Amino acid sequence: MSNPTWQDLYDAAMVEFDLKKLPERVEAAHQAIRQYLIQKGRTLSAEERDEIDDALRTLVTLIQRRAA
Repeated sequence: MSNPTWQDLYDAAMVEFDLKKLPERVEAAHQAIRQYLIQKGRTLSAEERDEIDDALRTLVTLIQRRAA
């Protein structure tokens, strides 16, 4: 991926089966989401906001389940 979107990085985390690589994938997706939020500022639509909120919740759940 030359310039992956936050969605690309999120998708990569979702399909990562190597539990040693999962935290790195989740962190990359999380950072990309934060950067996207900074770039978009207050111009996010409600739909985009919901999509990002869902993605962040899912990333947190992935890490929590890995730790369990």
